[in-house]
Amino acid sequence: MSVDYLSALNKQGSGLNITQIVDSLVQAETAPLSSQIEQKIEKSNQQISGYAVVAAELGKMKDYTASIKGSTAYSVSSDNAAIGARVIDQSQAADFNAKISVSSLATAQTLEFTGFNSKSDTIGTGTLNIDFGDWSSGSFVTNSNKTSQAITINESNNTLSDLAQALNSLEGVNATVTNKGDGTYSLIVNSDTGGKNALRLTAAEDSGSTGFSQFDNSSTNNTKQVVAAADAQLNINGVDISRESNIVTDLIDGYEFSLTGVTSSAASVSGSVNPDLAFQQVKDFVDIFNSVNGTLTDLTKKGINGEEAGALARDVVLGGIQRELRNLVTSGLSGFDDRTRYISELGIKTERDGSLSISENDFKKAFEREPMLFDVMINSIGRSDNPSVRVYSDSEYLRPTGGVYDFVAGNADGEGATLGGASLSGGPVDGGNNRYAGVAGDIAGLKLEMPNNISSATIYYGESFLSKLTSYLDDVTSPVGTLAKSTVEANSSISEFNEEMMKIDDKIVSLTDRYTTQFAAMESAVTSFKKTGEFLTGFIDSLNQND
Repeated sequence: MSVDYLSALNKQGSGLNITQIVDSLVQAETAPLSSQIEQKIEKSNQQISGYAVVAAELGKMKDYTASIKGSTAYSVSSDNAAIGARVIDQSQAADFNAKISVSSLATAQTLEFTGFNSKSDTIGTGTLNIDFGDWSSGSFVTNSNKTSQAITINESNNTLSDLAQALNSLEGVNATVTNKGDGTYSLIVNSDTGGKNALRLTAAEDSGSTGFSQFDNSSTNNTKQVVAAADAQLNINGVDISRESNIVTDLIDGYEFSLTGVTSSAASVSGSVNPDLAFQQVKDFVDIFNSVNGTLTDLTKKGINGEEAGALARDVVLGGIQRELRNLVTSGLSGFDDRTRYISELGIKTERDGSLSISENDFKKAFEREPMLFDVMINSIGRSDNPSVRVYSDSEYLRPTGGVYDFVAGNADGEGATLGGASLSGGPVDGGNNRYAGVAGDIAGLKLEMPNNISSATIYYGESFLSKLTSYLDDVTSPVGTLAKSTVEANSSISEFNEEMMKIDDKIVSLTDRYTTQFAAMESAVTSFKKTGEFLTGFIDSLNQND
């Protein structure tokens, strides 16, 4: 137990409890400041907790957008695992039923150059010309749609591995050096699949060099070729068809077919619109949105009319997130056609409290009328008024802005091509086609493929609601996003407030010392005065007795 020595001494002085008086004075001067800072610390801690809750809710929404990306309102089925099918463009896809059989798969040509001791064997020097074409007749027939290519081997890159690396740099060629397991190595060269994509290698050996001519199959293809290039052979509804790839995208508009094996009988393959599936996917989003909106509302409600205020009432960060989410829901989406589209056209309604609702009947009526509205919600779509122009975006990081853009071709080399007035990169590629890409601004990440005789076209790119939502969620929830920055700021504020509290603690010690010293001096004076008074009282009493 502590002893109040000063108060004990005060029995000879003023008789006041000086310790209590000093504590009361110090508390009166510092308590309001401490209370204000403690309230600020509590508010910052509530912000950090609230931001974490909202980040978790937005994380669920982000997971949903990732899981539904590329979803289709079409139900596609195949009763044979050798034939897979999926929708790749809902704007073109329609219901279908087909009988499809596969008699042979597309194969790539394989050439083997044998007899090497290691990957680092020197191979001589020279130029290797590569032509693309068809060996099926026994003689090489050039594919006029593919441009010849060439590589040069000199003394700086004249090992077997160097040759494989140089061949791999060419489009339509793949090469590797393989240990055969018998003490020898082979150079394996593959073409793309398809009978017209086979390779003719013609070696022009440098004067004085030896060994380079062995990589020539122009007259020895039968001895170098291990597997011949061939087209896939299939039959759809009784019609024989050949394709150079086992991934077929031009069999039925809007669908991609994957061939993985030969069939013994025709497979039944079908695709049809599934309104129940489409509705469920949209309703799932509505439920997740309402969960996030409810969390934000509970945290930020202002407590009007006696209602208890939320822990983060009037928090500008969370208020801004809620407003932006609601703006995204009601904003128009351009580029799907010539007019702005809205997800409300699917029957999604915004209620007075900011939540969403959806009627299954209204949704199915709208969906039946315009199946494309599902893509307005879920999938970004690129297309052109010219069916020969392919429009797409496959970047994970670049998201083009939805809109309608005018394409204008450049010169024969592709230079000067523009989209919406912005410059495009790219130009001619194999097969008499041009390939372009947007690299900056609204068209960054947008890609075009077309025959080289197209001089102009109108390009439509509709950025879906979920794409825009994903972009916003990435910004908000990233390690350098709005919530992360706000959390860092709140933690920083707590550190500053704790420093202020330490200063107040120092002030308490200083004030206590000062007041204690002052009252001690007062007590000393009072004690002295009391002793003087006692002396005078005794002296006067003695005088009275003498009388």
